[in-house]
Amino acid sequence: MKKKVLEHIIVGLGIGFVVTTASLWAFRLYEESGMMVMRQFTTWLAASALYGLVSMIYDSDIPFPLTLGIHFIGCALITFASSIVSGIMELMKWYEWFIYVLPVFIVIYIIIGATVTLITKCQEKQINKKMSKGH
Repeated sequence: MKKKVLEHIIVGLGIGFVVTTASLWAFRLYEESGMMVMRQFTTWLAASALYGLVSMIYDSDIPFPLTLGIHFIGCALITFASSIVSGIMELMKWYEWFIYVLPVFIVIYIIIGATVTLITKCQEKQINKKMSKGH
C-alpha cells in the first residue's frame, strides 16, 4: 500500500512540475517578487502530490463514472484550496475563481486525462500483442 501511495505522489508531482513551470512562464509570474513565486511554486507542488493521492481512487472497485466524478471534484477542491494558499485569491474576488481559474483547471484536467487514457490504451495494446505472441 505504501508503494502505491508513493507511486501516485510521484506521478502527481511529475505532472504538476511540468504544469507549474509552464504556468509560471505563461502568466509571467517570474516578474513578481521571488518570495511570491516560491510560495506559489511550493503550494502547487504540494497540490500536485495531493492530486496524485486523489488519483488512487482509480484503483478502487467503484464504477468509472463515479470514480471520475469523485476525482474531478477532489482535484477541483485541491485547486481551489491551493489558489487560496498560493495567494491567487488575494488578487481576485472568490467568485472570479469560477470565471478565471476553473476554466483553466478544466482544460488542463481534460488534457491530462486524455493523455493518460491514450498512454494506457497504447500500453494495453502492447501487452495484448505480447500475450498473443506467447500463445
